[in-house]
Parts: sequence; structure tokens; C-alpha cells
Amino acid sequence: MVIALLMGIGPLDRLPGARLVGNVVDAPIAAWGFVERAGHCQLETRPQYPHSVTVNCWHVDGQLYIGCMHCQDKVWSHYVDRTKLARVKIASQIYPVILERATNAQEVAFSWAARWDQLARVPPVPEVPEHYWLYRVTSR
Repeated sequence: MVIALLMGIGPLDRLPGARLVGNVVDAPIAAWGFVERAGHCQLETRPQYPHSVTVNCWHVDGQLYIGCMHCQDKVWSHYVDRTKLARVKIASQIYPVILERATNAQEVAFSWAARWDQLARVPPVPEVPEHYWLYRVTSR
């Protein structure tokens, strides 16, 4: 019963969940710089039957990104392939968004390096792994 309850209210660490609960912000977001204070984000995909997960998110010059290691094996990325409509929860606020996979090698490498720096990891920045996918997040 506890697991069923948890699965119905959003993700819990590495366990996926369903619909995200919180205050929905309908106003468009132009700059996502506030994400730095949030740590992880929660991502809800598949609007008709919500599936939510905890993800790494960060911004580069106000542009929000979500990174995904071994994304080809993850359920949520396949849902994003079907519909790019999603919701992202940052702190207690939920934002309707569109996810677009970034395929430009320069953009991916730049975002990867920015994330490395934001996490205060020791240089040099390693090359972007082949199994790494990057999603550009825009407000809707």
C-alpha cells in the first residue's frame, strides 16, 4: 500500500512515480538561473498517464538542460520521443515545458563542461560519453 501511494505522487529518489504534485507556474520562464539552488529536478513525461523521475538539471546562461546517462535504456526518454510535452518540478514549483534533444555536438560539449564546472569537479573535463543525451528545456 505504501509503494502504491508513493508511485502515485511523483518520484522518490531513484524510484519513478506518477503525477507531480505542487504549485503549477503557468507564466513562461525566460531565464532558468534559479535552478542552481534546487539541486535535482523532477521530470514528468507522458501527460496522458504521467510517469515521473528524478533528473539532473542545470542552466547555462539561463537555458535549462536535463542530462541523461544511458538514456537509450530509460523508459522516460522513450516517452519524450513520443511527445515532447512534459512538466518539470524545481523545488516546490511545477513548470509546463517542452523537451528537445540537443544533437549539436558543440552545444552538448559546452553544456557538459558547464555542468562539470558547476559541480566543482576537478579539471580537465572529460569528453562527453557516447551514451549521454542532453535535453534542452523550454517553457510553454
